[in-house]
Amino acid sequence: MPRPTLRSCFIAVAVAIVGLHLAAVTLAALPPNRYSDAARGQTAYLNPYFTQNWRLFAPSPIAEDRSLRFQGAYLDADGRPARTPWVDWTAVELDLVRHRVVGGRAGYVTNKLVPSLRSRTSAMDTGQQLVVTGAPQADPPSWDALTRALRSAGTPAASLRGFLRYERAATQLGTDVLQSRFPQLDLTAVRYSVRRQGVVPYAARGGSQAERDAARPATTDDVGGWRRPTPGSSAERTAVRGFDRRHR
Repeated sequence: MPRPTLRSCFIAVAVAIVGLHLAAVTLAALPPNRYSDAARGQTAYLNPYFTQNWRLFAPSPIAEDRSLRFQGAYLDADGRPARTPWVDWTAVELDLVRHRVVGGRAGYVTNKLVPSLRSRTSAMDTGQQLVVTGAPQADPPSWDALTRALRSAGTPAASLRGFLRYERAATQLGTDVLQSRFPQLDLTAVRYSVRRQGVVPYAARGGSQAERDAARPATTDDVGGWRRPTPGSSAERTAVRGFDRRHR
């Protein structure tokens, strides 16, 4: 039996690598299923670093900066209600995008959550929005109680499911972030705020930094209602704590 040559070994290895890569691309491109889910860890290297968002180009370029902030409530040493400072989680995420492009692929959660939170809340009528934003700091509702209140306010079932999905995700992320930032506090409630600010107007783009800052529209804060702390799993809390420590 002839011994394999160096050339034949190289060709065999190259064909094997190309074949595995094509299989990974196929799995990544398929609609989610149990096979693509099982191979997600092996196909993660195909994920793009940045969101493929055609709004980067005309006719609708991005016109405002948005950030997701979290605040917690607790009882101080005298038993009086107190609040933590707001934590700008978007600024933490952007540290990775702006300064550490190589080595990580996070910095994406805010970009996903903010538009979904805004669209689902803005689709509600005034009465339903009052239920969402009116929860008191001292006695935030359970998820079941919030669900019942929104049903009583006439929220359609499909809209309610979509709202609760993103509201719970934002609350869970906020709880994990605040527990990471203030581990000494026993949080009694958490809430989030979506802060928006328009970009520098086109006519003022040539000014100094101070002039451009002065020309920007004022910030707008859409503050959500208080929710009971909803921590994620142990692995999720560890991931958030580690990310916050590296990028705050």
